[in-house]
Parts: sequence; C-alpha cells; structure tokens
Amino acid sequence: MKISRWQLFWMFLTLEISMSVWLTVSPTIAIAKQDAWISLAISGVIGLFVTLIFILVCRRHASQTLVEFAQSLFGKWIGRLIGASYILMWFSVSADILRIFSLFIKQYLFHDTPLWVIAFLMIAAMAYINYAGSVEAIARFSELAGPLLLIGIVITFGLNLSNLHPSLILPVYADSGAFSILKGSFVNASFLGESMMIMMLTPFIADSKQLLKPALLAICIPSAVAVVTSVMVIMTFGTNIGSTLVFPYFSMVRFINYLEFIQNMDVWVMFIWIFSVFVKLASYLFINSHGTAQLLGIKNGRIMIGIVAAIIFALSLVPANKIGMLDYAKLVWIPYIFPIFIVGLPIIFLIVSLIKTNDPHVKKAT
Repeated sequence: MKISRWQLFWMFLTLEISMSVWLTVSPTIAIAKQDAWISLAISGVIGLFVTLIFILVCRRHASQTLVEFAQSLFGKWIGRLIGASYILMWFSVSADILRIFSLFIKQYLFHDTPLWVIAFLMIAAMAYINYAGSVEAIARFSELAGPLLLIGIVITFGLNLSNLHPSLILPVYADSGAFSILKGSFVNASFLGESMMIMMLTPFIADSKQLLKPALLAICIPSAVAVVTSVMVIMTFGTNIGSTLVFPYFSMVRFINYLEFIQNMDVWVMFIWIFSVFVKLASYLFINSHGTAQLLGIKNGRIMIGIVAAIIFALSLVPANKIGMLDYAKLVWIPYIFPIFIVGLPIIFLIVSLIKTNDPHVKKAT
C-alpha cells in the first residue's frame, strides 16, 4: 500500500484548491479589500514555509507517522497526548467540512432533502474507498479529480473575462495598508497548512525522500489559483459585494452567460467540486482511522474506519444555528489551530529532532 510522490501531489493540490478557492476569498476581501490578491500571494509564501517545515520533519522520520515519531521525540505519554490532540483536531475539521459540504449541496441542489441524507451519502462513499483501496485508491482517484478541477477552473476564468471591470481592483494598497494585507493572508495560509497531513502519510509514500518538489508545487498552484480568483471576484462584484458572498467563486460562475447559449456552468463546476471535497474528506478519514488505531495499539487500521466515519457523521449533524457555516474557521481554525498545530508544534518537532540527532547520548529517533 504505497503511493508515488506525484500521486501525493495530485492529492494535495485537489484538497487544497477545494477549500482555498471556495472559502478563503471572501473573508480575505473583507479584511484586505481590493488588495486581497496581495494577501493571498503572501499566504502562498507562508504556506510554502510551513510545508517546508513538514517536509524536513518527515524526512527525519520517514518510516513513522506523527503519532509514532511524537512518542520517539517526547516520550510515550507526552507523545501520545500530542498525537491525540492532532487526531481530535482532524476529527473536528472533518466534521466541519462535511457540514459545510452538506449545507452547500442542500442550498443549491436539493432544497427538500434532509441534511443527514446528503452527509450520509458522502460518508458512505468515503468509507467505501477507504475499505476498498485505502490511501492508494484515494491517490488514484485524485489523479482524475485534480486535472478535471484545474481544467474546469481555467475554463470558467476564461468565460468570465467579459464580466470584469478592472477599475474595481484600484487603488492598490492605499485603502488597506500593510497590517490589513498581512492579517488577510492568515486566512488562506491556515487552509494551505492542511498539508500537515503529510506527517501522517509519509510511511505510505514510495519515494518519501523526494517529497520537496511535489509538495511545494501542490501549494504554489492553489495559491496562484486563489490569487487569480480573488482578482476576478473583485473585478466582477467589487469589494462590498465580494466580501459578503459565502461562495464567491461559485457566484461568479453563475454570472457567466454567453448569448443565452453558454450558461448554467455552476452545475458542471459543482460536480467537479464534489470530487475534490470527496478527496479531502476521504484523506481525513484515512488519517483519522489509522492514527486512532495507532493510539489505541490496534495493528489493523481498517477496523477503525467504520467507527471513525460514524463519529464524523454524528459531529457533522450539529445544528447549523449552533455552529455557523464559517464559524469554525473564524473562531477555531485561524486563531488556534493555525499557530499551534500548523506552525508551532511542527517547528518544535524539527528542533527536538535535530537536538536528539546531534546528541551522542541519545539514540537517533529514526
């Protein structure tokens, strides 16, 4: 059960684009206004930095998952606590993404369908691909979904050119300033930090010593797509409307109309987006089930797939009036998970690993 480094590239590219383009553009516009594209460019640089840290850590522990090397670095109990914290965080993220996906599909496609039916169908598909082929099947599916997603986005960009008003992107910098631009960059940077799941996937990669190029490229492309998306959304709707749209890219696609012939592109784009969300959620189900099995000392992680899927499904059904569609990202993900789990702890992993390797009295962790 091994995947290639380029299969990992398509996995990461697919799951990064799925949220970056759909969920980070409008919050960034709300903060940085027409300079949101600068914020998104800066977020790409931050994303490359944190991904580089993940790669350096993974290179030193290529045969271990995060749950395993955390115990090697910090001892059994502290290491398990750190591993459990990551697993709990991934559980909450999975449930939130499934909730957003279900609400989106209900709102735009199936108005009268109960939310739990939509969530259950996605959970069933996630569980099936994990049972049938595990991470290898997810990687192969992403090789199909990733190119389709990129082609679909490029086509919609081209078709939306006639709706652009370049004056709406001006002036540059004057209305926002450095602080707002930097603050806005944290939104997308935190989503790009989802590449931290590589710390659970490294033992399943065939050529794990050569991850740097595909992993960084999988951050560069979604970052560039997010920058272009923000520019086009601002030029189409302006900052006042663009900042209030929950799904600005999707709203922009619905705006496309050529001679009453080329229209309703949103249905096609939504179909491709479902594929990308499926890759993201299936990947989270894999690392959650495998990581939970390692924490509990269970050798066969497949045993946990059904249990983990049921927990994620139950959490995703928390009423929307209790947890808003984007409240998790604003109140939990950006202020806490991003600085602690994406930036802080991986840097500590790397520093401790370097110290232990250089200490002649301490056995090399890997």
